Amino acid sequence: MKRLLLIVYVTLSILVISCSDNCTEPDKENLKLFITPSEQTVTVNSEVTFSVQIENVSDLFAFSGEIVFDSTKVSIPDNPITEGEFWTGDLISTSQNESDRLCIAIGLVQTEEEDGIDGEGILFSFKLIGFALGESDLTFDNLYIINEDGDLVEGFVEMEITNGKIIIQ
Repeated sequence: MKRLLLIVYVTLSILVISCSDNCTEPDKENLKLFITPSEQTVTVNSEVTFSVQIENVSDLFAFSGEIVFDSTKVSIPDNPITEGEFWTGDLISTSQNESDRLCIAIGLVQTEEEDGIDGEGILFSFKLIGFALGESDLTFDNLYIINEDGDLVEGFVEMEITNGKIIIQ
């Protein structure tokens, strides 16, 4: 009998210790960054548009990163970047085309108010040209998503990233 009471006591103790007040609250959604659509098929010498979307961001002030691709299959047209509707206020935006990547930086103009953006939306859209048969992964590299203080946004380290793919037929 004492043994049964000890087992019940230990079990209840483990449950109480491991389950604090947070057990009943859902976990905060992870920060997500993804290319949409995740995959597109085009014919040779056709232009295609992808978007980069963010979800569950808090105090977003600026984005900087690269979209890397196979330069033996894909190229970048003139003026490949269009800023997304997610940005509010005045923007500073720049992009640079390299042989195997598109480098993008977009940020808000600092004001005396709180400038960070919360929520989800399209950061930017970008165009590519599939010029040779095959496929290319579209991957993120050298990412920085910062808040108004110049620090990485909350959740950056655990951010879920979904890359894309272009198939040229």
